Amino acid sequence: MSSNAVMKETLETVVAVLPKPGSVVSPREEELGSEVSEIEIRAQAVVIRTDQDYELAGQFGVMLKQKAAEVTEFFKPMKDTAYKAHKAICDREKEMLTPLRNAEKTLKKTMGDYAMEQERKRREAEEAARRAAEEEARRKLEEAAALEKSGDVAGAEAALQDAEVSEDVSRMVFVPGGAPKAKGVSAGKDWEIVSIDGKSVPLMVSGVEIRPVDTAAVMRLIRASKGSIQIPGIVYREVAKMSFSRRG
Repeated sequence: MSSNAVMKETLETVVAVLPKPGSVVSPREEELGSEVSEIEIRAQAVVIRTDQDYELAGQFGVMLKQKAAEVTEFFKPMKDTAYKAHKAICDREKEMLTPLRNAEKTLKKTMGDYAMEQERKRREAEEAARRAAEEEARRKLEEAAALEKSGDVAGAEAALQDAEVSEDVSRMVFVPGGAPKAKGVSAGKDWEIVSIDGKSVPLMVSGVEIRPVDTAAVMRLIRASKGSIQIPGIVYREVAKMSFSRRG
């Protein structure tokens, strides 16, 4: 029998067993309902003045526990059938969602790799601009020294000013770009462990016991340090953390 047929049969069984809203319940359920309501009223009327009253109250307690077990047993077949139907539906849902989750995982990796590459290029350009500004500052300082040596004080002062400007630029340089923006997409930064040399990993790092190697604890340390911590035996890298919105 196919999974579709099994689920259809299970659902039909549930519909047959469970009463519809507003429908008449079974005579036994009505009987149980009356019995438990009566027990509740009787419990409110219990008064204990003697040891014998206490003993009778205990017997009443045993009886109501037995009645509770009877109620549970009455509903058990319906609950079992409903559970099977629920599980069958959840299994079908999971079966249909799995390809979508796999697709999302693949897409996130593809987009994340692209975003990281664009950010790498941006940082590379930024570093090149910083080095160029530092080199220009160094060149201007050498020029100022040479001009001062030749007696050109005004030229030396101008060169020094240019050197200061270049030094300021080297400290503040920023190249725009990096990961692009896309509607419905949120991108952040995370890290992932690339490799672990268990023999080299220390027992504790920053007061946190991580050996035997506890990858969850290691990741907490990495994230807390924003990717700056160095842990012997642990190689990790920065990755893009992607998420999608249903609203787009």
